[in-house]
Amino acid sequence: MLSQGQTDQSTNGVIVKVDKYAISDLMNKYALNRSDLSLRYIKSALLDDTYLITNGDDKNLLQWCLLQKEVVAAELNYKLSPRIKPNDTRLSDQYYLNLINAYNAWDITNGGTDFAGKEIIIGVVDDGYDLQHEDLSGNIYLNPDEIAGDNKDNDSNGFIDDVNGWNQRTKNGVHDLKSHGTNILGVLGAKGNNQKGIAGINWNIKILPVTTGTYVNDVIESYGYLLKEKELYNKSGGLKGSNILVINYSGGLNNAFATDHPIWCGMYDKLGKEGILSVASTTNEDTNVEVEGDMPSTCTSPYLLIVNSTNKADEKDFSTGYGNVSIDIAAPGEKILTTDLKTKGTYKTESGTSLSTPMVAGAAALLYAIKCANFHAFSLTNKSEAVLAVKDALITGADQKTTLRSKNVSEGRLNIFNSMNKILGKYCDGEVSPKGDLKISSLILNENRLFIDYITPDNNETELKIFDSSGKEIYRTTFYPPFFGEKKLEILINKDLSDIYYFVSLFSGKQVASKGFFQNTVRK
Repeated sequence: MLSQGQTDQSTNGVIVKVDKYAISDLMNKYALNRSDLSLRYIKSALLDDTYLITNGDDKNLLQWCLLQKEVVAAELNYKLSPRIKPNDTRLSDQYYLNLINAYNAWDITNGGTDFAGKEIIIGVVDDGYDLQHEDLSGNIYLNPDEIAGDNKDNDSNGFIDDVNGWNQRTKNGVHDLKSHGTNILGVLGAKGNNQKGIAGINWNIKILPVTTGTYVNDVIESYGYLLKEKELYNKSGGLKGSNILVINYSGGLNNAFATDHPIWCGMYDKLGKEGILSVASTTNEDTNVEVEGDMPSTCTSPYLLIVNSTNKADEKDFSTGYGNVSIDIAAPGEKILTTDLKTKGTYKTESGTSLSTPMVAGAAALLYAIKCANFHAFSLTNKSEAVLAVKDALITGADQKTTLRSKNVSEGRLNIFNSMNKILGKYCDGEVSPKGDLKISSLILNENRLFIDYITPDNNETELKIFDSSGKEIYRTTFYPPFFGEKKLEILINKDLSDIYYFVSLFSGKQVASKGFFQNTVRK
């Protein structure tokens, strides 16, 4: 099947739609007797007066056509590309890709970079990895500011020789060689379309691994390394550190509650405020975590997304934790084919929430890779809000499942394509809100409701106050201007407006803007 959404750079002429009977006039303008020009009518029940014109110089021909009054529309006649599945040899064994709608999602993006072409990086906290695996080595992050083996902290991030991440347990850049972490990396980002093994959720992602130990402090310190890298990136404007947008952790502590782990839970708020969504697994026991407890499932940070599992029948897996407050979404976790150590056959089928979680983390990274200028700008200026937007899209885009009712917040299982459409529909179809000097453009009073159109210089917190004619404050509120759409407010004034004249003031930083209105007069 051919797609109009995927094209290469090869073209064959220009398709033009002209005013009725105007093709002759158009061709006369171009001098129809020139030998380099050919014209063909495109016959279709859906098209009238549409033609294919070629002259061997398609781009210049297109520009000429767009300037002619006879032309209603014109576009390059690109060579279409087939919408094919990646050619990884064991793709047919990855049943879960159909369930989570990965193939349709990959028609939009298969990951790797954001709108501006910056590498998207997923941090992984786990027990060890085979970074030389045939299906992983090309997607492992390489620190461009660190020199391997010189025993120096070249990039001044506090860690020596962290060329491919950090081993928190041994305090160096050499990772332990373990199956579990290698399993996680394969689901997240096994190289796609390389005629080898499997395809990860992200074909071209960069993975920044951290090998961690077996205690709570190890996990906290591992998160701390990734937090430091992100802080450096943000503070330097991308010149240092790493553009980490998602972190995967497929571990935890059974029968434990957040109230006993405030430091651990506190890490998720710190990461979120820097623009990182943390995705973590719940227990592999069939327990209600709201009653029995689980860490980090019961942490209440809005920047944390907890995952439970479904089986091959697309139902809640028996061996998975559940909770309608603490667990956010499910993903397939039974018999997942992924990467493994050479000593275990290079690829292996495993089960559990450890495998479900990197599917969701990988999906989050795909959302950041959507080529949408508005959402990209939003994620740069509103880092933590963008994290919440991605989390919300994943939850609201889930496929509802009867066996997941009251078992997680979404009551559903991951659907990447649906979640992409949530982002595209909410953030990418609208215009970015106008910005400028603080100004109240118009005021309309209708009974006790005040409608305000305004402009702000940014999307930071803004204060609104209403005063009567004597200068007495009668109303106050704070709000955040929207990033998309018009800037409008509707204020309900719950008191009798007995004075004749009032005025409204907006306060943003050091700027103040005011405008007056009469109690019985609609004012613009």
